[in-house]
Amino acid sequence: MPLVETVLGPVEAADLGFTLSHEHIVCGSPGVVRGWPALYGGRDRLLETAEAVLTRAVADGVSTMVDATTFDLGREVDLLVDSSRRSGMHIVASTGMWLAPSPALTVRTTDQIADWFTADLSTGLDGTDVKAGVIKVASELELKPFEERVLEAAARAHHATGAPILTHSLARNHMGEQQAAVLERFGVDPTRVVIGHSDDSTEIDYLVSLADRGYRIGMDRLPNGNLPEYGTQDVQARLRMIAALVERGYAEHMVLSHDDPVWAGVLSDVDQARHLDSNPVVMSFIPRIVLPGLRELGVPESAITLMTRDNPQRWLSGAA
Repeated sequence: MPLVETVLGPVEAADLGFTLSHEHIVCGSPGVVRGWPALYGGRDRLLETAEAVLTRAVADGVSTMVDATTFDLGREVDLLVDSSRRSGMHIVASTGMWLAPSPALTVRTTDQIADWFTADLSTGLDGTDVKAGVIKVASELELKPFEERVLEAAARAHHATGAPILTHSLARNHMGEQQAAVLERFGVDPTRVVIGHSDDSTEIDYLVSLADRGYRIGMDRLPNGNLPEYGTQDVQARLRMIAALVERGYAEHMVLSHDDPVWAGVLSDVDQARHLDSNPVVMSFIPRIVLPGLRELGVPESAITLMTRDNPQRWLSGAA
C-alpha cells in the first residue's frame, strides 16, 4: 500500500480520506513566528486558533490538509506537529520555494537547491526528523530565471524521492502552461503535479488544455472568490466552472482547497480581517458551502469523491 509522509509520520494513502490540497497554518516570512510573537498574539494563541480551525474541519469531514508553506513563507515544523496532534488532522508539509527567496537562496546553485529539497523529503525539515511530503514551487507574471531553476530542482527532487509537486501559478497569465513546459522538459509525470490557483481563471479551455496534458488542476482558492483581488470569478462562478469541467469528463483531474491561512502574515491586518469576514469558517468552507453548492448544480457524488478523496490520494502517493 503506498504511503504518504505526514508531520506525524507515514500514512497509507487510502487512510488520508477527505483531503484539502493547498492550505496554510501560517503564511509569512522566515523566522517571523519565532522572532515576533507579539505580531500575531503569541504562539499559544496561534496554536489555539489553528486547533479550533482544524478541529472544526475534521468535524465537517476533512481528514488531511497539505500545508503549502515553504521555508521562505515562514514554515514552522513544530507548529504543524502540534496542530496535527491537537486536532487529529493529517498534515502534509512542503519543501520547495515560493516567490520571495532570500539573497542566500538566490545565489545557490541548482544542484544545491535540488539537494536541499531532496533532504527535506528524505531526512527531515529544518533540523528535525519530520519529513516533507510535497514539493511546492511558484511563479506569477513571468517565469524568472531563478524560478525556472527552482522548477528544475523540484523535478530532480521528485525523481529522487517520488514526491509530488504543487505549484502556485497566476492563472490569468496562463502560468501553468509555462510551469508544465519546464517540468515536462525534465521528465516529470503530469499526474504527480497540481497546477495551483487554477480556479482564478475565467477560461475553461485553459484548464482543459492542462488536464488534457495529464495535470491535476488545483481549484484551491474557492472562498477567495468573495474578494475582488483574486479576479472576476466569484464563488458561484468557480462552482459553475467545476461543474462544467465535471460535465466534460474532467472530474478525475481536479482537487479542491481554500488557500485561506489560519494566520496570513503576508497580508496586512486589514486584509486578514477582510479574508476572515468573507470566510469565517476557514477550512470548513468546502464541506459547508462548496460541496452543497456543487450538488445543487447537479455534480454527482462520484465526482465529489474523486475531487476530495481519490485524486489527492493518487497525486500524493503516485498510486494508479
